[in-house]
Amino acid sequence: MTSTPYWPRPAERYPEGLPERADVLVIGGGITGASLMHHVRARRMNGVLVERAHMAAGASGRNAGFLLAGVADSYAEAVLSYGRSRAREIWGMTLANHATMIEAVAGQPVGHRRLGSAIVASGEEEAASLAESAQLLNEDGFEASWDGRTLVNPLDGEVDPAAVVGALARQAPPGAIREGVNVTAIEARSSEVLVHADGAECRAGCVILATNAYTPQLLAQVEIQPRRAQMLASAPAAAGLCDLPTYSHFGYRYWRQLPTGEVLIGGWRDTAYEAEVGYDERPTDAIQAHLDAQLKRMGADAKVTHRWAGTMGFTESGLPLVGPVDGMPNVYLCAGFNGHGMGFAFISAKTLVDSL
Repeated sequence: MTSTPYWPRPAERYPEGLPERADVLVIGGGITGASLMHHVRARRMNGVLVERAHMAAGASGRNAGFLLAGVADSYAEAVLSYGRSRAREIWGMTLANHATMIEAVAGQPVGHRRLGSAIVASGEEEAASLAESAQLLNEDGFEASWDGRTLVNPLDGEVDPAAVVGALARQAPPGAIREGVNVTAIEARSSEVLVHADGAECRAGCVILATNAYTPQLLAQVEIQPRRAQMLASAPAAAGLCDLPTYSHFGYRYWRQLPTGEVLIGGWRDTAYEAEVGYDERPTDAIQAHLDAQLKRMGADAKVTHRWAGTMGFTESGLPLVGPVDGMPNVYLCAGFNGHGMGFAFISAKTLVDSL
């Protein structure tokens, strides 16, 4: 079974190789790398981004395009995990991520809509958590509504994720983005970082790893676990099958319908949790059968046109790793977004670049 994402890759090509020198070298061409380059340029730094395949080749071009506030867990669970103040701060930060990222694409067509999102309770346990989340959100000054089965977050949205990456990337100056550069090793030295890629070397003032799930392949000490997420897309179906981007089963299952009628469905990792760990990006018959069943339950009679998978990066804390790498001077991380890179990456990148 092939793995062809629904979202087309950005049209631009960036064929130059690894530079010999760079003040800031960003490794990774997804939403994080493109965001880092946006903020590097805003700070008038000399930055170069290298990507081993093409822009948005990884999870940034393989996700559902949800643009959500908060972490993967419900707000009530986030309060338990991080405390009330920190949970409120994270929610506000991701709302800012939404607004500033869309502002940064400067009106380019990225399929952005901000109609809200729905989280449908899968049972009594999830319903109790969602009801508490709605109450806590309202108390903390955020909009949310609960009707006994569905929590609606009215400020959430949706995008074409690959188009967002492309829109940010095309604002970079000529030569600042370079595709087809496979970084194989990083050596941190006292005053510079030596980067190796296919026999070439770059001496960088600092290196930022925007490699998400693939970060441990370059730095084994970084604790980010790769997990596969599978999706399908249908041909245009009857309108009104899904009014809002929707989550269920504690975020493990999700779907949306585009304005043009296509239905996108993803997840169901909870039915084969251990099998969905690793770097294999091929869809499986077992998960795809669940996605097919959901398409049927939604009442769509359109055929499936795309089946694909992507690799997400998960951290123990449920929060991204943003900051310096221990024991490696001038090497930084901006990775591990726990399946919510579109909601966190732009503002996380700004936080890191502002600290340099």
